[in-house]
Amino acid sequence: MSLDINVWRCRIGIFSGNNSKVIQKRSFLGSYNTNLFYKLFLFLLILQLKVSFTGSIYLFFTWSLSKDLIILIFFQHFLAAMLLLRCGDILPNPGPKSKDFLSVCHFNIQSIPSHNFAKLSSLEAFNSVHNFDIICISESFLDSTFSSDSPDLALKNYRLARADHPLDIKRGGTCIYYKEILPIKVSNIINLQECLLCEISFNNQKCLIVSLYRSPSQSANEFQSFLKELEILIMSICTPGDSNLVIIVGDFNAKLSTWNPTDSDSIEGIELSAMTSS
Repeated sequence: MSLDINVWRCRIGIFSGNNSKVIQKRSFLGSYNTNLFYKLFLFLLILQLKVSFTGSIYLFFTWSLSKDLIILIFFQHFLAAMLLLRCGDILPNPGPKSKDFLSVCHFNIQSIPSHNFAKLSSLEAFNSVHNFDIICISESFLDSTFSSDSPDLALKNYRLARADHPLDIKRGGTCIYYKEILPIKVSNIINLQECLLCEISFNNQKCLIVSLYRSPSQSANEFQSFLKELEILIMSICTPGDSNLVIIVGDFNAKLSTWNPTDSDSIEGIELSAMTSS
């Protein structure tokens, strides 16, 4: 049997009457004053829309929107809020995202100054998304003509540490950008020349980060010397029984098929792999 539209509205608690100023009725919300009820919802809607104070007062008493529309919008917001809270993993006020880890990345940039420092601009754009704590760079191609305080080398909120080519030419080299708020100690490894060591205590644990570059033009004897000095460095920062976190990054100019299936094994790759796995 069909129902009159006004009867149906009364049964479900949504009623719009042009002639009645005050209508008392029963619904799932109980007994209430209709006009006061609608005005309350209109006021909440105005706050949601961020209408100005003067406009809010005007709309509050003239309420040009229809009452049914006000009710519909209110319950749409109410239903969305209830569904979110029902999920169980939505916080009403989550605050800033906590970070309990250290983020480190490495780039073989192949010359920071090239193309008017365009690569550094690209790196800065990439970092704006990932927000790394420490950025290690190989083949920086910096020499003494570039000041570390130069705006061309600046990354906002980061400090710069460098280990340039030992002959002070625009070749090779490594550098590290690290957040200025971090209590990091950076030192050059003299015997390895193009090598930097970062030390930071993080979450009650010491983290050691090595960034280095090895020239592919080293002779066989120079490479053996490099391996020996690298082994001494690793043994000094990886003492048995400690809980230090050690990260070694860089461009070793060594190839091994187990590292990259498309590469052929090189002598440097074989010997470096044997040294680090022993």
